Amino acid sequence: TPIVILCMWWFGTKVLKINNKPLVITMASATSVCGTSAAIATGAASGCKKTDLTMAVSISIIFTVLMMVFEPMIIKATGMSALMGGALIGGTVDSTGAVVVAGTALGEEAQTAAVLVKSIQNILIGFIAFFVAVFFATKVEKNGSRAVGASEIWTRFPKFIIGFFVASLLAAFIIQPVCGADGVSAVNKCLDQYKNWAFVLAFVSIGLDTNFKEIIKQMQGGKVLWLYVVGQVFNIVLTFGMVWLLLSGVLFPIPVLD
Repeated sequence: TPIVILCMWWFGTKVLKINNKPLVITMASATSVCGTSAAIATGAASGCKKTDLTMAVSISIIFTVLMMVFEPMIIKATGMSALMGGALIGGTVDSTGAVVVAGTALGEEAQTAAVLVKSIQNILIGFIAFFVAVFFATKVEKNGSRAVGASEIWTRFPKFIIGFFVASLLAAFIIQPVCGADGVSAVNKCLDQYKNWAFVLAFVSIGLDTNFKEIIKQMQGGKVLWLYVVGQVFNIVLTFGMVWLLLSGVLFPIPVLD
């Protein structure tokens, strides 16, 4: 994940010479981490404009739908194992929900592997958002010799990340030990209906705010689209290399997922 972000940052700013650096880092994070959530987090941390964030989210969603449908088909056609295929899906399909759907298409083992890999990536959102906030405040948007205080970094840092970590800690160290795994599952089922409605409202709002004519104007001659496509291809190649190295049985024993 960090390698993909750094390479897309270099490719976008040095090769494509995109001057809109908040857009570059937002697109890089969406591609390498988990799509919309990562885009919102790093977009806030970098000071990305609302229109640029909408474009990054729209591009990510469009390609996520395509990959969700076609990646399992390609994996099946190549004869890749369910474990390797699920891990590849988890590391390359942007949205967590799409990862579950695509993994399910390959079977239960693939779904477990896909969700596990994507969950690990999701944990990185907070760390990446923090480092992006520090980097943009101290390097990219540094104003002369003026020192950047902690308040500026705190202002940039997306606050929902804190809720993410607090909820994770509560589930891991309080709810599950007291109520057991079934208790956590019951809480999740209760909250899922509210989460789903929140997602529906959020994505409908993004759709209503998406103007494809404006997106085409913001593409900077196709540079932004090239940034995503080249970055995603690199992400797929790199992830496949790691999946083959770790899960093919060549170097390490093939793990068994419970």
